[in-house]
Amino acid sequence: MTAIPLAAYPGMSPFVLDWLAGEERATQFLPRAGASAAHSPSPPPQLVQALIDSNRQWGLFASNALRRWAAGGTTTIVGGQQVGFAGGPLYTLAKLATLVKMKRELEQRGQPATAFFWLATEDHDFDEVAQLSLPVSGIERDVNRQLNLLSVRERRAVESREMVGPMPIPERLISEFLALYGIERPSWLRPGVTFGDSFAELIGTVFGDEVILVDALLPELRRAGAALFGAIAARWKDIERALASRAAELQRAGYAPQVAARENGAYTLLFEMGKDGVRHIIDSPREIDAERISTSALTRPLLQDFVLRPDIFIGGPAEVAYYAQIAPLHPMLNVPMPRVALRGHVLVAPKRVIRFMERYAINPQDVFSSPDSILADREPEGVAQIKGLAADGRKQLLRRIESIGELALPADHSLARAISKSIGHIEYHFAKLTERAIKGLVRKDRERHTAARELVATLFPDGQVQDRIVGWLPYWYQFGRHLADRIVEEIEPDSASCKIISL
Repeated sequence: MTAIPLAAYPGMSPFVLDWLAGEERATQFLPRAGASAAHSPSPPPQLVQALIDSNRQWGLFASNALRRWAAGGTTTIVGGQQVGFAGGPLYTLAKLATLVKMKRELEQRGQPATAFFWLATEDHDFDEVAQLSLPVSGIERDVNRQLNLLSVRERRAVESREMVGPMPIPERLISEFLALYGIERPSWLRPGVTFGDSFAELIGTVFGDEVILVDALLPELRRAGAALFGAIAARWKDIERALASRAAELQRAGYAPQVAARENGAYTLLFEMGKDGVRHIIDSPREIDAERISTSALTRPLLQDFVLRPDIFIGGPAEVAYYAQIAPLHPMLNVPMPRVALRGHVLVAPKRVIRFMERYAINPQDVFSSPDSILADREPEGVAQIKGLAADGRKQLLRRIESIGELALPADHSLARAISKSIGHIEYHFAKLTERAIKGLVRKDRERHTAARELVATLFPDGQVQDRIVGWLPYWYQFGRHLADRIVEEIEPDSASCKIISL
């Protein structure tokens, strides 16, 4: 196991980095510690029963855990994610592993805990959920190929706000995935299965009853949130002003708000679900039918906190930033604020790939670059000589051209343009020559170069961090239960580092 500072993790939110470090510039918007959420009033019995029934439908038996939670006295931990095809990218598994790790640690200390995972079935981003990026090395690949990922995907011909959770997974998407891996069709990809059910059943096979799944489209969930929806409608303008004020405060502190206002300056707070499954933005407060309400990115945490009353919320960088943006709304709407924690960050690779770092003295955070860049750092003397010789040769040629100009320009003034053009060509070709020479130098050790390429292809494929883009399912097929066990064992919730885990 190796750790990389999140500060070296490409694209990490500056707000989250400052918040993790406890800098007041960030913690003024979101405290690092939060008060425990109140467990009263008790959740409605209808909601508890609906959760029992829906989890049983997915093969999970959660009745005892849910009744214990409803009675109070357990620490409640919540996380969530879109219902991506075939389990989505690796960070989905990292979120779940973070929940499980925290739950187990609490129970080892004698504190009963309940872990919920919110299935964002109401989202309408079809293109995002109906795709999966797969490591080429997990299928078949020529070692000389530059492509490190393959994607299976389905796109809608026309953009729509139709909710993806209840939609059947397109048969072509399933067939393409099964053909790539040559596997038998699992029950969670049976004909006609929806994105929501497929995702839930797959997660259940990995973590079993340790995590209770919550379908965002449960009617009983929205009924339990009716009072919150009414409060949002009653204070609509106050909420808009509070969000605009918080956005301005974040910008003055040097941070970008996670959710921007629409072109008209308003924020999307709620949607209304049509009978056709399409979500329509509610632009102004009015009488609300709770059963037809769907939340936005800004109000989903409020509904979750209002109904489930979590003590701890586990989220990715974007979700942590959501909480910083909506924090003023919790007291305004009388919703208890949980302690917010960052999910653990992990990358995974077979042991033989991880060993390359030690064997060739490759700095772990250098994998977020190119193989040539990694190996150029291993050849500082030779690279410096090439750069020095090229720079010296360029200077000598430029001096000779200047001498030619001094002699010839008085006789031919039109020569100035030709000289300028020649200088440009010389500088370009010297740069290309230097680049090629350095690449040749770093490639002189083919074994080392191949190792660097495989490290980058595994952990930073096609210039993207593995956990953000690569599906975890291929690793599950390769390593089975060992994958989940290793991630739960090594993951560090609320940590400022990303672990590279060997499998």
